[in-house]
Amino acid sequence: MPPKRKKGGNNAAAAEAKVASGAAPATDAAALKDKGNKAFEIGDYKNALDYYSRAIAVDEKNHTLYSNRSATHGALRNWTEALADAEKCVQLAPTWAKGYFRKGQALENLLQYPEAYAAYQQGVSVDAAEANCKKGADEMKKLLDELQMTNTEAKSGDNPDGDKFESMVKWLKDGGAQFPKLYMKFYSEDYRGVHALTRIPTDDVILYVPLKYIMTSEIAKASDICKRIIAAGVDIRSKHSYLAAYLLQEKAAGKKSFWEPYMRILPQKYANMPVFFEDPMLDGFLRGSMSLQKIADRIDSLRREYDNIRRGVPDFGKFTLDEFIWARFVVITRIFGLVINGNKTDGLVPYADMLNHKKPSSETGAAKADEADTKWTYEDSRNGFIITTTHPINRGDQVFDSYGRKCNSRFFVNYGFALDDNEDNEAVIKVGIPPSDPHYHTKLRMLGGREHNAKREFQIPATYGHKKVKELFTFMRCVHAKDSELMMLASNGYKLEEINPVSVENEIKVLEDIKRAALESLSKFPETLEEDNKILASGKYKMFSNERNCVLMRRGEKQVLHYFVDLADRAIPLLRMPWKDLKRAAAKSYSGKFGTFDYYVTSTVVPLVKSGKL
Repeated sequence: MPPKRKKGGNNAAAAEAKVASGAAPATDAAALKDKGNKAFEIGDYKNALDYYSRAIAVDEKNHTLYSNRSATHGALRNWTEALADAEKCVQLAPTWAKGYFRKGQALENLLQYPEAYAAYQQGVSVDAAEANCKKGADEMKKLLDELQMTNTEAKSGDNPDGDKFESMVKWLKDGGAQFPKLYMKFYSEDYRGVHALTRIPTDDVILYVPLKYIMTSEIAKASDICKRIIAAGVDIRSKHSYLAAYLLQEKAAGKKSFWEPYMRILPQKYANMPVFFEDPMLDGFLRGSMSLQKIADRIDSLRREYDNIRRGVPDFGKFTLDEFIWARFVVITRIFGLVINGNKTDGLVPYADMLNHKKPSSETGAAKADEADTKWTYEDSRNGFIITTTHPINRGDQVFDSYGRKCNSRFFVNYGFALDDNEDNEAVIKVGIPPSDPHYHTKLRMLGGREHNAKREFQIPATYGHKKVKELFTFMRCVHAKDSELMMLASNGYKLEEINPVSVENEIKVLEDIKRAALESLSKFPETLEEDNKILASGKYKMFSNERNCVLMRRGEKQVLHYFVDLADRAIPLLRMPWKDLKRAAAKSYSGKFGTFDYYVTSTVVPLVKSGKL
């Protein structure tokens, strides 16, 4: 904090009065400093910074002004600038302990712990009574001792690629990257993680990677290989292909590449990625799953992209299709979306991309047990990428990032893992208008007029009220509309928007048809949901294995399909009740105890039965 003004600070007060009254120009350093102190005290750091800077312009030899501006930069988290001001303060007043405290604070927040410890110690050496420096030195000594001890333990673990990771860590640190509270741990050939060397508090910056060490799309596009792709006018299907092409170029360059230490730690194969699974695994574990089509589509898309590039740049053929697919998966599994100096881009961030996924909490407020541990951003003021903690992390715990909320099919196909419990799981339900429907052509016109519009495939979550589920119910209410109901829907000029419940009979048919379609999808799986649950409970397949991920993938789909079977079984009897009986039966649904089923009852069943639209 800036030093408080002494009572009776007549000189400063008089100077400030002159500035305020216009009797003197706003060039009095004492008055400007006083204004800066007041602004700082109320949290107006932007104006405090301005006042201190103006005061320094008047009195550039005043060490306290640099100390105060350093504190202000710190409050704004501009730690590089805070350090520069602290160092200037120390230079002007080498026997003033507070300058060393400011320097220690800045270095600590820049993750330079040994240097911060040295600064605090210097403060104590010039003034043994300086409590802040003594406290900072004691805490930093304790932290450094703990980090050294834990780091020694971490290195004693079994990691066959330890030398490669140590080489990358040295490469990053030599370039200015900082992550002193983290270490990497090896679990298996395809699974590694980042752990905490010490207890890490909330809102603590745990990693910094300077821009030079971020492989951005701009760097890729400026490379020789990508310049030729662009010059050839190749119509790239995915911007990720630029980074993939650049990765292949740099991998081929070997030790001549700046990125060689990073390239060495990248997986040489992606055995956990379903696109590389052999047919026995696909058919034996995923028969009936929608993921099979997604895997086939992904392989086809990558093959088309590869062939497209090769046609435009023939010597791209020196890289095989498998190598191109490898590079694309490096990108998709590691890429971060960034905003650098106001420009949206993306890139690969070494070390940061080692953090594994934890799903974010669906709740708001304080951190929950299943909330991701970190948040990340590109910070222009530091010219680099930072990761900050969102809640405390205990010593030894794995540190997680979040890839966002996604269906297991996306995690599985894109990243090679699946979550045990994922409320965002989805499944495919196929429905359509039967050609025997007397209103077939009218309904077809309402749905777009083309024959393929008569049959639809919906990929939906187990949540009534979700946009995708509303689209399914809208379609099905149209499919089962009769005579006057259809005329009412058609009066909208054949613009099929969200259709609210039409009648009790219509809604019952909708639920019955959705149940039939869900059971049809379930029948395509060789194993039942109960069998999958038993397999997972038995521990038959080890954690993170391909087999276990396959079971999690297909089980998630079955859980969604069973949700719609259960919805029909529970809701149809309620729809058939007289209003007087339904009032009592539905009363408990207003508590929300049964989640989205209660929502269906209160938002759809109750209003429909109450209206008397049979």
